[in-house]
Amino acid sequence: MPKALFFSLPLHGHTNPSLPLVRELVARGDEVLYYSAGAFAAKVEDTGARYRPYRNAFLADITQLPERMEELSWLLMQVTEDLLAHELDALRAERPDYVIADSVAPWGQWLGEALGVPVVTSHSTFAFNRHVLKYAVSHGVRPKSPRLVLSKMRYIAKSIRLGRRLRRRHGVKGPGLTGLVFGRSALNVVYTSRLFQPLAETFDERFQFVGPTVALPSGTDRTPGQPPLVYVSLGTIFNADAAFYRNCFEAFSGMEVEVIMSTGSNLPEGSLGPPPPNFRVQPYVAQLDVLQRASAFVTHGGMNSVSEGLFYSVPLVVIPQMGEQETVGRRVEELGAGLYLAKRDATAARLRASVERVLADDRFRQQAAVVRESFRTAGGAARAAAAVLAFTRRTTGST
Repeated sequence: MPKALFFSLPLHGHTNPSLPLVRELVARGDEVLYYSAGAFAAKVEDTGARYRPYRNAFLADITQLPERMEELSWLLMQVTEDLLAHELDALRAERPDYVIADSVAPWGQWLGEALGVPVVTSHSTFAFNRHVLKYAVSHGVRPKSPRLVLSKMRYIAKSIRLGRRLRRRHGVKGPGLTGLVFGRSALNVVYTSRLFQPLAETFDERFQFVGPTVALPSGTDRTPGQPPLVYVSLGTIFNADAAFYRNCFEAFSGMEVEVIMSTGSNLPEGSLGPPPPNFRVQPYVAQLDVLQRASAFVTHGGMNSVSEGLFYSVPLVVIPQMGEQETVGRRVEELGAGLYLAKRDATAARLRASVERVLADDRFRQQAAVVRESFRTAGGAARAAAAVLAFTRRTTGST
């Protein structure tokens, strides 16, 4: 039985898209050891894979992200150094046939090369290359100040220097600067469609755009005659924005809509004050169930949330909280499936105007349905698994 090591980034948006692929690989006869954090253990084991905990302190509690996101590349390379130093012998004893690594888990690339096995990269957001970076910049996605640019470059330089030391210490090449910035390998599984991926034509056959791996809905539960349902969520990480939620109270109070707002667990209970009568505010909701009934989705622009909204043909108002989400939001707006609203511009008046616009103009829902169809025909987890098995069998010479 072929054995795979899956090195995940233990966050919902990176884990959830990968689990249907893992389930499919297990169903086709491969053994998968999935490295993550305890919060995801039950989900991993439900796929038939074997959960393995990261011993690295940061990965064991990745909710403690650095306040300055430009530090992340340096932090992830420090994690890589730690895993190579303390886990490599135990991983070698597992005798894996191949590795699957999240695109933001550089240790997967390093460990795969050190183990001498093929590596597949799992992309939970868009695939990136220099063309997509230029696309992002041309659409206004850039650091907010020269100081942030210099800070980011300093951390990247530190990461490169650490990479050189790791090459000398472990006798491997590593992914280099390109791998540090883009995260790629000889096979890349991207959980979106070629339509939704910006500049998909600039990626070769090493990139398989398989679409989101969530199950397609069989229908909708939208009831004619009922007030439209507006769903508001900032995701699971950067969601403790009390000012934003209060702006939503002001924006949608008195509108003939029902609002379901998911605030996460980072806000003290009662800190927002009493919500308007047409609001239901909860720390967590069953997002897919809500989206099946929603008429508009106010979202942070995480790829997983955006894909799920578009799966249900729900027009979006995207309010990004970090860089890659800005690119996702710009692509949503470019395809006509929703609107982009910068975080600094998310006043009560702009929120209300944006939601009123996507509710009133049916072209947004029609374009969301076009993207949905591209997702439906992309192949999903079954196509992803077939690509992984064909690549790994061909590379290792096994059958």
